[in-house]
Amino acid sequence: MTQSNPRERVGAIVLPAPAPLPPLVDDTLPGSTTVAAPAPAVDASLEPSPASGPEAPEPPRGRRLPRTLESFHDREFRWFYISMLGHMASMNMQLIVRALLAYELTGSYAALGLIGLAGALPMLFLAVFGGVIADRLPKKTVMQWGQFASLINAAVMAALTFAGLMTIEWLLITAAAQGIVMALMMPSRQAMLPDVVGMDRLMNAVSLNMAGMQTMRLFAPALGGFIVGWFGFGWGFTAMSLLYVVALVAMSQVTWKPASAPGEVGQSAASVGRSAVVDIGLGLKYIWREQRMFVILSITFLTSAFGMPLQFLLPAYVADIFTDNSGDAARMAGLLLSVSAVGALVGALFLATIPDQRRGKLFLLGAAILGTGVLLFPMTDNYKLAAVFITIVGLGSTFRMALSQGLLHSYVEDAYRGRVMSVFMTQMAMMQGATFLVGVAAEFVGIRVAIASLGVMLLATTALATAFVPTLRRMD
Repeated sequence: MTQSNPRERVGAIVLPAPAPLPPLVDDTLPGSTTVAAPAPAVDASLEPSPASGPEAPEPPRGRRLPRTLESFHDREFRWFYISMLGHMASMNMQLIVRALLAYELTGSYAALGLIGLAGALPMLFLAVFGGVIADRLPKKTVMQWGQFASLINAAVMAALTFAGLMTIEWLLITAAAQGIVMALMMPSRQAMLPDVVGMDRLMNAVSLNMAGMQTMRLFAPALGGFIVGWFGFGWGFTAMSLLYVVALVAMSQVTWKPASAPGEVGQSAASVGRSAVVDIGLGLKYIWREQRMFVILSITFLTSAFGMPLQFLLPAYVADIFTDNSGDAARMAGLLLSVSAVGALVGALFLATIPDQRRGKLFLLGAAILGTGVLLFPMTDNYKLAAVFITIVGLGSTFRMALSQGLLHSYVEDAYRGRVMSVFMTQMAMMQGATFLVGVAAEFVGIRVAIASLGVMLLATTALATAFVPTLRRMD
């Protein structure tokens, strides 16, 4: 009986009968040489170390990367991230190239707002169908088709411009086409992220995603402005097309597959056969019933409508206030958008580093920062001081966007994730619709007064939400 226990622990080696445990603890005893040798084998056989071989490299990688970058451990997230960078670079380049071309063709702020509205209306009416698509179909496939359609749209704009056929009507048509694509695709991109990285890294991944978007805001508008200034609008649209190619190639490398087959993610077999309209209705009822969903989305819509039109009107603002030369306006507007991305990038990296605590209060703080920047920006004629204020706008914008998205993902039920994110994406329609109204108002009261009024309304909204919406303040 004295030998049975040692045989179970070390296999064929037979230890002395009296007291086998002391030699294992004290290697200074005379018999320790015989016993010490198998000790590592005992531990390895009972509890294999995940870091003992090449099959489990995660802990060493975790030690190499700081907490801020921990989502980059995942191969799928890395390819997803590269795809996002290509997509967002093209979108941000389009923000300045299309806006400058529209202003050059018409000389009207209202025309810029009208183009924004053409892209916003599809998002307003079709995004909820995009949410149903996200809850039913493979999200990667939806992303790839959307990126391909965006590539074709950008290529058409390039061809029209090179051929000398581009008009404000064509800009409106291509803006509406891009709006349709975004409405049907973007909910899948938003809903795909938790499946790629898991819920434990979600806020980190959302923040890194936002950091990548802001990095593209840092470089893409400036690049677009310089391309237009040096080579013309046609090459600007060509560059946008090439960036969509990068997005498509990177997304093809994402090998992640959902745990459930298409049509089963968060749904029963019977629910797959339901009409899209019924699914949309169920999603809207869920948002109305769940107070946290309703509060987050409501405040997000209001802060988006008041805080974001500035970036869409910025190219024309620069051409009107800071310079009369279209080439200089392109470069100066691109630099301002890039500078705003510096503040946004700092905010995103900060959010990727901190723990998931007090996110509701941070969301309100971000809205207040955004309102302050929007209010101060039109109050100066100094280009450098305007760059400081637009940096504040970028910082507040990132807090608002990343935290609202992270809070929604944290509290939503999986069965409704795609539809909730589709409603979240309709804030883009709110931005564009507000841009149209601000553009019209600028024709009567001036662009400075119109933008400053947005800052005042945003600060007032934030103060009211802080005082009367305790649900949001308590969210972690």
